[in-house]
Amino acid sequence: MSDLLSTRSFPRAIVHFDGDSFFASVEQLMNHELRGKPVITGGERGAATSLSYEAKRMGAHRGMSMREIKKICPNAVIVSSDYLSYSIYARRMYAIVRSFTPDVEEYSIDECFADITGLRQKYHMPYEKITQMIQAKLLADLGLSFSAGLGPNKSLAKVASKFRKPAGFTSIPAKEAHLYLKDVWVGSVWGMGGSTSLYMQKLGINTALEFAQQDAHWLEVNKISKPYRDIWTELRGGFVKQLNTASDDSIGSIMKTQTFTPPSSDRAFILSQLARNIEGACMKARRHGVRGRTCSFYLKTQDFTYSGLSLELSLPLADPREFMRLIEAEFDRVFEEGILYRATGFTLRSITADHAIMNDLFGDSEKAEAKGKILTTLDILNHKFGSNTVHFASSFTARKDGDAHQEMRAKKSRPRINLSIEKRRKSLNIPYLGIVR
Repeated sequence: MSDLLSTRSFPRAIVHFDGDSFFASVEQLMNHELRGKPVITGGERGAATSLSYEAKRMGAHRGMSMREIKKICPNAVIVSSDYLSYSIYARRMYAIVRSFTPDVEEYSIDECFADITGLRQKYHMPYEKITQMIQAKLLADLGLSFSAGLGPNKSLAKVASKFRKPAGFTSIPAKEAHLYLKDVWVGSVWGMGGSTSLYMQKLGINTALEFAQQDAHWLEVNKISKPYRDIWTELRGGFVKQLNTASDDSIGSIMKTQTFTPPSSDRAFILSQLARNIEGACMKARRHGVRGRTCSFYLKTQDFTYSGLSLELSLPLADPREFMRLIEAEFDRVFEEGILYRATGFTLRSITADHAIMNDLFGDSEKAEAKGKILTTLDILNHKFGSNTVHFASSFTARKDGDAHQEMRAKKSRPRINLSIEKRRKSLNIPYLGIVR
């Protein structure tokens, strides 16, 4: 009987797998001494990117500065992010899910969607059992737990995977969606940006259910654009968002760092060094045809300690002026007068391809496109005449200082020795063979 009900409830069966504290869990897996301890990744940026559940139970959360974390969790183990290792485990995760179905979307480094429609006949079990079977396989083969959500579309599957963490499973058939959406804040629905959720609240919409219960006339009157109409359709049980099943080898983040000598406590100089990194990261993003919505920056002291912040824009961009404006407003939360600094770093995250950018309700994306035309001209000139031939004034001081030191080093430099290909550093992707029990 349950088999029959599963068929009726899921004309399309979409699963979302979400890694539990993925980065921190990988660190604990690679180093047995970290297991059971409050582990936090993001030491290189001065803010938490991932936290083990031991750290979360002590009140730490993602985005919190390391200074704040040390106050509430003095025994926290803070490590620098190892994105190479995380991406290797991500590729293994995708491969395991693909061993059950070829229809897998590599949504991010720690999560994916899978279409398991039709697998009932192959495995002779309902979709709920198939999802749990894949979930158990991920744990057994990777040693990492994943929360899973089953729904008739991607939006409801993503809602479902959040309900029972860690290592939980939730199934949301279309006819039961209202039972789950009534307690979900509209701003936490996948695809709803901050400005859109504020607009919804102005219209009296506070929960995902209240949004789903509106009719088509309400959407038209309030000028709800297509991306949000798609979300509305899926919250009501429809299927709109197709899975992108192409293998994604794109970069998950872009980082630029710069060490300078001698160390300095000059605020303007250090801010200029940071501006140089921002320009470099955004230039690389434009070259790859991507944009970032969140960013982080850090300052490294002469004593090799880090402090930094994570910040977020209202929409994905690759414009250094916007990131610089955001960082300048928060810079003094990190910078301390009288402290000698020796390096700065900037990281672009929440990477989105240019072609995947959706127009927002308020036309901000169109305004950003208009402002970004100067960047196209800048990129053309730098491509023609050499990197950084044209740059923004904010990084002038850092570039002038860097050129002077480069000339000095050139006079003192030793002859360069070219190593043969056999002696270059190699990275091996060794398969994970499981846990010895």
